This record gives sequence, C-alpha cells and structure tokens, in this order.
Amino acid sequence: MTHKALAQSFENLGKLPVIVDDVLQWIRQNTDFKNITLHAVERQHRGFRGAFRKRGVPKGPLYSADYDIFVDILYGEDLSDDWKRLVIVKEALHVFDGASECVDAPEKLQSLIPSIIDPVLKEALQKPALNDHWGQFRAMAVLMPPGMREDLKKAVNANVRTVSEVASLVRLPEERVDMWLRYGAMLDDLME
Repeated sequence: MTHKALAQSFENLGKLPVIVDDVLQWIRQNTDFKNITLHAVERQHRGFRGAFRKRGVPKGPLYSADYDIFVDILYGEDLSDDWKRLVIVKEALHVFDGASECVDAPEKLQSLIPSIIDPVLKEALQKPALNDHWGQFRAMAVLMPPGMREDLKKAVNANVRTVSEVASLVRLPEERVDMWLRYGAMLDDLME
C-alpha cells in the first residue's frame, strides 16, 4: 500500500475532519506496521514538533529473520490540537519511506537536523530532509484529501466560507490550510 492509497481511502469517506486514530488504524490494517504508539513529549526547542522512530524486535529463534516492527511517534505535548493532528499524521506517513529517505543512527539524525529546520541553508538538502519537508503536504493530503480540498477551495473563493472556518472544520493549522487550499493542486502529482 502507498501514501496515495491512504489519502484516497479518506477521500471516499466524504466527511471531515479525518480522525487521526482512523489514519493510524488504516496503516495498521494495510501495512506491516501493526504496533504504533504515540508519545507526547516535552519540547526542548521550538523547532521540534515531532519525530518518528522505527525498530524491529526479533520474535523467532536466535538469528531468525522474523521480527515485529514497532513504531513510536513523538509529538510536542505543548502543541495546539490542530498542530498535534498534523504532526502525528506527518510522522506516521514515514512508514511509507524507503531506506534512502531515512536515517538510522543518532549522528546521522544530528547532521540532518539543520536541513530540516532551515531549508535555506547553503548546504545541499539531504534526501531525508527533502522527504521531511514534503511530509506536511503528504499529511495534508490525508487530512484534507484533494477532492474535499477542491470543494472547500470553491467555497472559500465564492465567499461561502473563510479559510479560518475551513481550518476549524478540518481541525488543522490555519496557515497550512491556507497554503493547501492555494497550492495543493500543484502538488497532487508529487504526492505519489
């Protein structure tokens, strides 16, 4: 299964807001990631909003290739509810990442952080950092699927709804909803 299949499954529900637990349940039912745990954590820096950690635990005999995958999703406990929803889904979507889009050691994560926090840095963005930047848009595609986004955009353009009302309806940060309504259609093909 893919991120696109996940987003399409919520488009077919036709109701908003998309429930975060339903997104996690879909991932559990349609991928190898059955053990997903959420952890509210104290943020040491404002730049940190969330993190994804995956680990395999052997379940068979010694040296067996049989193992369970455990996923921990960390998110800032002080974030507003709309940001928590976005961050949790964004981090959960890392289950679809390939090996080149991940880091597997603390020192690799440490070298990646500046690229994630400030994409304008002069150093070239590493593939995991680019993947992290796309993550918020992938999460928006799940929490406000393209068809629903287009209907809401028409309502905003016709002055039937405001961006603030849409953000309240979908329970997501207003500035991200505004961006998604304006530019999401340009990104749909990139969300594969």
